[in-house]
Amino acid sequence: MAKISEKTTVRLAPFGMDVVFSIYYLAAPLLLIDLEANPVQLGLVGTLASLVHMGMAHLMGRLSDRVGRRRLIVAAPVIFLATCLVMTQARTIWMILALSVVNGFCLSIYWPSLQAWIADRHTASGLARDIGSFNMSWTAATLLGPILSGALYSLYGGLPFFVAAGIAFMLFLLVFKTVHERAASSTGRIERADRETSDWHRSFLFVAWVANFASWFIMGNARYQFPKLARELGIPPHFIGLILGFLGFALFSGFFLLRRTDRWFFARNFLFGAQVLALVGILLIVVSDRAYLFALAFIMIGLSCSVTYYSSLYYAVHLLRRKGRGTGLHESILGGGAVLGPLLGGVAAQYAGLRAPYVLCIAVLVAALGVELVFLKKKADAEPERRFR
Repeated sequence: MAKISEKTTVRLAPFGMDVVFSIYYLAAPLLLIDLEANPVQLGLVGTLASLVHMGMAHLMGRLSDRVGRRRLIVAAPVIFLATCLVMTQARTIWMILALSVVNGFCLSIYWPSLQAWIADRHTASGLARDIGSFNMSWTAATLLGPILSGALYSLYGGLPFFVAAGIAFMLFLLVFKTVHERAASSTGRIERADRETSDWHRSFLFVAWVANFASWFIMGNARYQFPKLARELGIPPHFIGLILGFLGFALFSGFFLLRRTDRWFFARNFLFGAQVLALVGILLIVVSDRAYLFALAFIMIGLSCSVTYYSSLYYAVHLLRRKGRGTGLHESILGGGAVLGPLLGGVAAQYAGLRAPYVLCIAVLVAALGVELVFLKKKADAEPERRFR
């Protein structure tokens, strides 16, 4: 067997898991529709996985600091392989929903551990580039997976799950062969390093987490609430898919550009500027009714999210010696935004109209910007020698 480098694993491991996830979570709702599930049950299939992921990720990240990254990374594709195979035989709604809970646990052990393992490979140099490769990889998978899943399901309902199981098995082989533990530092040294970085960096880390929560709150509404608005405006389905595709393309493009420079590191104006860009994009959705303006809005939101996501993950693994703890918190925080966004947006749409979710997004983003400004101002007042750009 040809030797596979760890750098190749950094690029393939995120892609493999998100392809499996994307295939599964288009095919599962289609299967539920065939089983005559009601709208609440359709919503639960994705929400249950996200809730478990959100609730468990920070705990599993800390677990990876204690027991190591390898065993958790290797276990995750095996679990997903099993749920995919069970789905080929699933004929009841409750079984599909139960498997979503299992998948949420699978994601919670995989992503924080993989991100921490990637960070373990570096001290500082090269870390941002590897995180960029990681980000571009999972984004590309989310663009490809639904297209592949829809085509496979049209041939045979169980086929997407068989294909996802095959990809999960190949992912297992990849990580089993290439993912190895790094020597861990002593607890005392870790705690001391965390205290030192917390003196001023942690305020910026907290700001990035707040910004990323707001971004995924907005992304959740953009993905799940926009199609209904678009249909009401008479936009055909293929145009809706194209508009949503701009969101993923902008996210991928943002990761590509950020990977090539370090000018955004601890740059307050860069982070705030990205959020203002998202604010303009949301306002376009609120006031416009033309497809090309919606596409422009989604590009703005995608570019903004690329900055907040990259910042949140990079600062977490760069500043904290307990990298599993940092990646776990990163995943739980963005998961909170991804769950609460479409949930609260759906309530707003139900009672206040189809554009109400985006008014809610504006309120959340403005509140987030206010919290971020207060934290950075307090830190600047306490340590005037520190200068945030």
